[in-house]
Amino acid sequence: MTKTIKAVSFVPRFFGAFGQFFKYMGSGDYAARCQQVAAGDLLASEVEPKVITETIDVIREIEIAAPTLDTVNEDGAHQLLQLLQQEARFVDFLQESIGDYTDADVGAAARQIHAGCANVLKQYFTIDAVNSATENSRVEVHSDYDAKQIKLEGRVEGTGPYTGTLIHPGWKITDTRLPKVTNTDNLTILAPAEVEV
Repeated sequence: MTKTIKAVSFVPRFFGAFGQFFKYMGSGDYAARCQQVAAGDLLASEVEPKVITETIDVIREIEIAAPTLDTVNEDGAHQLLQLLQQEARFVDFLQESIGDYTDADVGAAARQIHAGCANVLKQYFTIDAVNSATENSRVEVHSDYDAKQIKLEGRVEGTGPYTGTLIHPGWKITDTRLPKVTNTDNLTILAPAEVEV
């Protein structure tokens, strides 16, 4: 019996693409299987590995406590949103329903928003990789590693040092050049209402 496949509408495809992008970037194995599907060497149903349920003893669990803040400084967040709105109309894009637009329209808008957001990052921040090694290369992690900068995946045994495959280099801010806020009265106004008279 032939199974009918129903086409997926744009909005689920749009958000699904984001999820697949991060899954593809985060797992070299998953990316390799996707390439095999694209080349016709593998069926799409075989992309996800078969799940084998097995009871194992947990050797070690690493938990990183979420930072606790006595006070929250909202000014910096408001300022960054203002800059993203000015350069890329970021808030406009997220506040508008895109369900009625064609893929081409959304793609054209996304290109412009990407360029504006990238400009904000480049102008106001210096962002470097946490680990400068090439992705999928073998790296060594010292036993006294910083768990905030390095996340160990898989089965972690002993106290290290550890050797593994770098699946993502990580990102860190090494310099911030946001303008100094002198007047916080209007920081909550991300964009003024525009009235043509």
